[in-house]
Amino acid sequence: GERSNAILTVLAAPEEAVSVRSAAIAALCSFDLESAAKFASRSLARLNDEAAFNEVFSSFLHRQGGAAALAAALAQKPLPKLAAEAGLRLMNAGGRRNDQLARILAEAAGFKNEGKTVTSAEIAAFATEVRARGDARRGAEIFRRAELGCTACHSVNGQGGNVGPDLSALGTAQPVDFIIGAILDPQKEVKEGYMSMSVVTKDGEEFQGYQVRETRGELVLRDVLQNKEVRLRRETIKQTKQNGSVMPGGLADTLTRAEFRDLVRFLSELGKPR
Repeated sequence: GERSNAILTVLAAPEEAVSVRSAAIAALCSFDLESAAKFASRSLARLNDEAAFNEVFSSFLHRQGGAAALAAALAQKPLPKLAAEAGLRLMNAGGRRNDQLARILAEAAGFKNEGKTVTSAEIAAFATEVRARGDARRGAEIFRRAELGCTACHSVNGQGGNVGPDLSALGTAQPVDFIIGAILDPQKEVKEGYMSMSVVTKDGEEFQGYQVRETRGELVLRDVLQNKEVRLRRETIKQTKQNGSVMPGGLADTLTRAEFRDLVRFLSELGKPR
């Protein structure tokens, strides 16, 4: 009720300890997203620890409408670069897509976010550039950057995550122009078995990931953000929808042209004999 809201509002204030503040913001998210987002914007500006950043961002990414509410608050109070980068890492690794929040975080982190359409002719020209000037060694270093989230989702030669397809033999399976297009527009061709779904419960929780199994009584989802299976009883589910790939668009916007060229060269060499 109002008394609980008032107590949480006090506990979410900037002068409280980080752990108390984060817990209060998470609780406030369950019934007053707008207020929670305002407190979160102030709290995030004062934090400098990855785990603390993740705790705050996760509270919103797990609530229906949470990402939009946080984006609205951050539009009024831009984040420091460190906090914005942490938010992008979590969204990328957790497969959470919200264009408005991603754009605000990218701008605060200092990344360009052009969102322009690239033609097939431009992709073909860039593929030629990749083959002529791309550096696979530098591309491997870029692939491992935490802020891109590549290794959190994809495995190469037994190392990395299992959220997305194994890329160990990508270079033998797909041409360079396909790899470029898949990074620029991950939704264009989603590999079979990697179509994600989102589930919203009646109490406003939101999960996103891959369906593991379904019965008349429950749905089991492997939630990407939590990296674990979540069992949801049918009577608690409000809505489900297909989401496409969990890979976010705009990853190329965080790279220079040379970095993107080197990354694609690295990916295009995977699986080929050295």
